Formats: sequence, C-alpha cells, structure tokens
Amino acid sequence: MDPIKPGEIFSPEIYQKKREEITHKIISEKRKRRIVTKTFSFLFESRNTVINQINEMIFIENVHDSKEVDRLIRVYSDQLPTDNEFSVSMFIEFEDEKQMVQELPKMAGIEDSVYLTFDGHEIKGIPEEGRSTDVLESTLQYLKFRFTKNDFEKFSTAKNAYIETRKDRYSEAAKIPSDLLEDLKKELKF
Repeated sequence: MDPIKPGEIFSPEIYQKKREEITHKIISEKRKRRIVTKTFSFLFESRNTVINQINEMIFIENVHDSKEVDRLIRVYSDQLPTDNEFSVSMFIEFEDEKQMVQELPKMAGIEDSVYLTFDGHEIKGIPEEGRSTDVLESTLQYLKFRFTKNDFEKFSTAKNAYIETRKDRYSEAAKIPSDLLEDLKKELKF
C-alpha cells in the first residue's frame, strides 16, 4: 500500500467544510469492516479509515504546522495494512463505566490472545509494541495479522473466517461476514 502523503490530508478549515460528507462515507465503510463480539469490536483498517483518523486528529487539535502533520502521518501510517497483512483496531467495549473499571485489570494481556481463524487454520495477532502493560490501561489495541504464502493460499479459498479472543473469561469469537471476507481476500496480496 502506498504511503500516505501530506497532500491527502486536509487543513482543519477545509476538513470542517467536508467533514459531514466524509463522516457519512467513513461510517458506512467502517460499518462494513467492523465485527463485534460480546465485549470487543474489531475494525479491519483500510487506507480510507486511516486517512480519516489523521484528518480527525488534525481537525480536533487544529493543527497547522507541517511538521506536526508529517508526525501524525507517520504515527497513524503504522495502522495501514501492507500487502501480506491485515491491520485491525480492537476496541474493548463495556456499556457501563463501573464495569469497565472493574474488568480492565482482568484483561491484561488480551491483545496477545487474538486470532484470525479460517477453515482449520489460524494466525495469531501481533499487538502494537509498547502498548502492553501488566495492567491493561487502554480500551483500544492495534493488531497486525501477517500472512505467510501458505496462510495466503488457505485464506484465499476459505469459506468461513473468524476473529477470536482466547483469554479466561474473555474467550469470544465472531464470524467475518461473507461480503467482508471476500473484500479482505481481494485486498490481501502476496
């Protein structure tokens, strides 16, 4: 995937004018690329979702400095999937804040127990370095699922695929809908 260039990012003023239209399109795209379990949701990132995150940060923080724009592009570009991988944002979701405060410490290490499974095959998610601590502090984790040639061949013919967490009390799975599965197959290259 090509790197994001500064010319693809809007100034806060221009983005503000286009924000409603862009947000509508991104919500629609994210809806198709998100799968949900009882406690987690997983967003398969795309170039559009990452560019939108950068534009939102620049808008919210009213960034005009080109060096800061470049820094944000570098930081968020780590979420871009490459040809032989998927990039997934994992959101930990609780309806009530009190429950979240109680449960988060019990989830420490959850980012090390996420798998993509398909037709009897599995790939373990690789969490972003530096986010893991003895006590889970973030309700957002970034994962990569890297494919070998063999993984790629098996995935390209898979009829069923799931994303799973395998941690005591938090063993959950969600099937990837067939339309998203087909899109992901097209996006994956080796």
